[in-house]
Amino acid sequence: MPSERAPETSLAPNQRLEPVHIHGVSDTSLHLCLPASRGKELTAQVWAEPHQYEDFGTEFMIYGPRTEEELGIVLSIVDESLVFARTGN
Repeated sequence: MPSERAPETSLAPNQRLEPVHIHGVSDTSLHLCLPASRGKELTAQVWAEPHQYEDFGTEFMIYGPRTEEELGIVLSIVDESLVFARTGN
């Protein structure tokens, strides 16, 4: 199983690469890692809130989409998380 580039890019630091996970069918919120500054922007825009068990200030909860338009936005945030996991940016 691949390991993370840096611990702050994974929800399971020092265990496995896990930059994002979804909570399931009834709760479609996601936990993911983003650069702290980007997460703060999303929090100010009411798309996110800091993860309750954050270790690095890079872990955020993203609200589940309610519409097709919001789904596109959430998917773009997931893409940002994957880029962060791969590159740190």
